[in-house]
Amino acid sequence: MRKWRIEYRPKYQRTPISFWVHRHLDGDVWSRCEKFDPPLPEAIPCKGYPCLVVNALGTELEFASIQEAEHFLEVISRKNLPTTLQLSRQRTETLGPNRHWLSRLPAGLKPWSKRQKIIPIMEAGLRALKDVYR
Repeated sequence: MRKWRIEYRPKYQRTPISFWVHRHLDGDVWSRCEKFDPPLPEAIPCKGYPCLVVNALGTELEFASIQEAEHFLEVISRKNLPTTLQLSRQRTETLGPNRHWLSRLPAGLKPWSKRQKIIPIMEAGLRALKDVYR
């Protein structure tokens, strides 16, 4: 049984990682901005906005863009996870580490032995998400 799927949604839906990957360029509030770096994904004509949904050892994780999935994979692939303080400082000085997506990731998924099982699933799902845009 495949442990990931691509869902198409009628409108863009941000995920817990969206803010941390897509920096807003206009305005003060992320949710009211229209310009981002990297840009938010485009809809696929006649289908909608693709969202990668990964079943990570019983927990469903969602990724609304290729960049989000790549960032997640890059972080969880490190044998020693970075601190949420380190990661939040890469994005902003105003939001504390307790609001970072990694602090919201279930504790049962954080041990290296568990992340090693998630990495190949993420890699396969990421390849499929990239294929959607080809």
